[in-house]
Amino acid sequence: MEFSNKKHAYLIIAHNNWKQLSLLLSVLDDERNDIYIHIDKKSKNVPIDSLRKSVKKSKLHIYRKFKIYWGHFSQVECELYLFEKTSKNKYFRYHLISGADLPIKSQDYIHDFFEKNADYEFVHYDTEERLKNDHEIGRRTRIYHFLQKYRRRYKINFINEIFTFLERILLLIQIICHVDRLRNSKMKIKYGSQWVSITDDLVQYILKNRKVIYKLFKFSNCADELFIQTLIYNSKYRYRLYDEKFDNSIDANKRLIDWSRGRNGNPYVWTILDKKVIDESECLFARKFDEIIDEEIIKYIISKVK
Repeated sequence: MEFSNKKHAYLIIAHNNWKQLSLLLSVLDDERNDIYIHIDKKSKNVPIDSLRKSVKKSKLHIYRKFKIYWGHFSQVECELYLFEKTSKNKYFRYHLISGADLPIKSQDYIHDFFEKNADYEFVHYDTEERLKNDHEIGRRTRIYHFLQKYRRRYKINFINEIFTFLERILLLIQIICHVDRLRNSKMKIKYGSQWVSITDDLVQYILKNRKVIYKLFKFSNCADELFIQTLIYNSKYRYRLYDEKFDNSIDANKRLIDWSRGRNGNPYVWTILDKKVIDESECLFARKFDEIIDEEIIKYIISKVK
């Protein structure tokens, strides 16, 4: 496959930790990269000018279009929006990351790696066994999740619990009535990490299938972990995956993420005590980092890869 544009696009979804985000921007700042950030419309006191000053070499685009809610379709809408904005320039590679991520290799290393693996799609898939045994994942698309937007929306936890209870009642009614949104669908639903590094060819395919995405996933739970995996698996792009084993390997999307030590549905936050693990990893990116929990590891990685 030949590419006229060899530049990479970084698509960043962020909502807090502005000092950390500035450091992320600074380490991505390279003539070979353009950077596109979506900052949650709910976020307050965003230092836009300060963020812009972090970038000298790349073209930086900052958007604030969506209020994003955990597990809600707004996350998918945000990703599609960023793909649409970036796709006009037909980049060599599109990296979808969060504001809590960091590259753990230099830009020279990352560009060289993708030059050598230009035709592959780097997308993570969880195991087939988990899809069969985890009923929550199976229900994400099969039944309607009308109240997902409200479950973690409020500062008063009691209100969130009310909406969670109502959501469960609605789900139970649908289970009793044998609701199945996928009954007439030929698509096989797949599941994995939302953070990907993909080609322009695949980005264009995703955007062409926007109607399919909305039909299948608009009322799904955590659809951001489903829609790209599902589209790929049910298309020719399945045979362009870097890792075709579908075995929950972090090598599939080159993201170092530790779920085993995570809590409440969130991955583990790396600290300076994990320096050796990060240094020895063959992944290109890692998450999650948090300047409030451990700023030292962030500064260490920045100094190492910049």
